[in-house]
Amino acid sequence: MYDKNICDMNRLPLGRLGFSNIRKLGKIYVDKTKLISKIAEQYTPLFLSRPRRFGKSLLINTLHSLFEKGLEDFHGLDIEKIWSDTTYKVIHFDFSNMQDNNIKDINFRLSAKIIGEFGGDNDIMESNSPKMQYPDIILDEIIKNIPDNSLVLLIDEYDTPLTHNLDKTDLLPDIINSMSNFYATIKQYTDKFRFIFITGITRISHISIFSAFNNLKDISLREEFNSLLGFTQEELVKYFDQYVENAAQILNVDKNEIYQRLEQYYDGFRFSLDAQETLYNPWSIISFLDSPEEGLQNYWFESGGTSSIIMHYIKENNSFDILNYQNRKIYKTKKELSARYDIEDIPEEILLFQAGYFTIRKETDQSAQLIFPNTEVEDSILDLYMTANNLKFSQYVRLKINDLSTSIDQKNLTNIINIFNAILNDCVSVLSKIFNDERSVR
Repeated sequence: MYDKNICDMNRLPLGRLGFSNIRKLGKIYVDKTKLISKIAEQYTPLFLSRPRRFGKSLLINTLHSLFEKGLEDFHGLDIEKIWSDTTYKVIHFDFSNMQDNNIKDINFRLSAKIIGEFGGDNDIMESNSPKMQYPDIILDEIIKNIPDNSLVLLIDEYDTPLTHNLDKTDLLPDIINSMSNFYATIKQYTDKFRFIFITGITRISHISIFSAFNNLKDISLREEFNSLLGFTQEELVKYFDQYVENAAQILNVDKNEIYQRLEQYYDGFRFSLDAQETLYNPWSIISFLDSPEEGLQNYWFESGGTSSIIMHYIKENNSFDILNYQNRKIYKTKKELSARYDIEDIPEEILLFQAGYFTIRKETDQSAQLIFPNTEVEDSILDLYMTANNLKFSQYVRLKINDLSTSIDQKNLTNIINIFNAILNDCVSVLSKIFNDERSVR
């Protein structure tokens, strides 16, 4: 939640900034006022898909604060001039925490969350009553007595319970059934909610988020909301120029060069065919500006940029080879990009787009080319390939690899052989899929 007492940007210290300060700066001063207001004005349930580490939870928290406390956390910001809604009881489900490995624990956790949010009977929770295995029934009993138009419902990462358990074929049907009943109950009482907003990574067809809310509006690929999450170039300069200047001083380079490096490494995302602006990954930008002395790192992949559904797909598809995409042109229609798929049958290229490995560039009015957005993602492609093939480099070998170009320039054949031997000895094991693929060995 926002800290209303945060100091003005101009008074924040330079030098070692401190991650907590710059994270708050990213939350508060990159103010997507008009877009957030436009979302909040909707009375139709909304759905937004974005990759991990793009700020979905931050947006949910912003809406939570606005609907629950009004402008209490936003004095002095632009939204104070245009926000006029009243306050509501906010129901906030964060399904990223629901990664239990059995349906009993999942149902109990969901039931406990419902009771905690709505103020239900704590006795059945404390006694671990059998009723706790029926969250939809608990929800039905509580919500039917609540006045119409008095609630706001926020659901973050709705697909996590499913994608986290894809490899558990005996558990998955039970999760789908439980989640479907939960959403069906919400649909039955949509009149109780002033506002409903749901986020996730994938669009899964056989859970009833989409079928239950037959009027659910998917804003994921809409041009007007392209820049809702992430930083545009204009926002980077407007809100972070002082920190870019600080990074330039630490790295002893010109500030414009820092901007060029940031654009190459972290910019390039686009979520609408007709959008003109590209977007920076916000997590990567803030992480770099917090520790510029460490250089341009792959913050996205290292912080969990690879979702569980991608890892499951890799394990289940021996033919998966993301390196094949580096020299290919891939085109998808707008309909394919926005379609809902069975969780086990999401097309590989669509899955990589949803997970953030691909972004889009308009080809025609109804089709797009899928491309890698930036250098950070291209580096992540190699990390993903190595993960898929159970290959790992130690820090020692990474340092040896850095010497490879020097050894080639010096025509030091002995050192080149030693480096390749070190790679083979260090990262290839009997579990590595590389042994099953002559092309990869080469």
